[in-house]
Amino acid sequence: MAIANFPEKLEEKNTYYIGARSRIGLNMTRLGVTTDNKDLLDNLMDDANGWIAVKTKHSSEDGNTTTVQKRLDELVGLVENQFKVIYADIPASSINSEDKTVFRFNAGTSTHGHIVAQSVPGELTVEESHHLSHKLRIRNPLTPSSDAMPHGNSARIWTAVMAKKVDASQITWSDNPKKATTRFFSQSFTETQVGMFAAYKTCYENQTGEQGTPSEPIWMPIW
Repeated sequence: MAIANFPEKLEEKNTYYIGARSRIGLNMTRLGVTTDNKDLLDNLMDDANGWIAVKTKHSSEDGNTTTVQKRLDELVGLVENQFKVIYADIPASSINSEDKTVFRFNAGTSTHGHIVAQSVPGELTVEESHHLSHKLRIRNPLTPSSDAMPHGNSARIWTAVMAKKVDASQITWSDNPKKATTRFFSQSFTETQVGMFAAYKTCYENQTGEQGTPSEPIWMPIW
């Protein structure tokens, strides 16, 4: 499958997003696009805080605030990442010349099924806290109703054990982050660590080791 050459200018991006989504919706069966992937793209476009609403605010005279610009920039990454996920699953034999034009595929450049690492990090919450152990849940904020990992991704989780809570920049993270392929992750401790604090952060990782943005750390006492 060819790589999409996304436009650089905002108005051209807007035209591309709308046109490419429409073509995907009209050709889901032929292109092999899953309902879950299409629904996620639709949510990013149509949500109250999605692309169309935020782009409309950005274009208005009094709506182009710092908050709106920040959200618009974030949506560019989210929407284009979702297009990449969809494109990665389309068989090369299903792509015709009109697809290549609408999706702006680079001729002759193949991803060979390359799946991108989701840039938006998972959300870590503590599912259970026991003596000398923590059980954490990893939730994909882009698919909150599902426990599944992003397509083709696993989660990489860093831990740190500190005498007290410190600023994120001062945390000494483990050199060997663990890999999670399901929604749960467990961490064990020793008696000598009782009374200390465990910090956790995570990011998504694709099959070739490329990583998305790491999450903000969360803390839990060890008892």
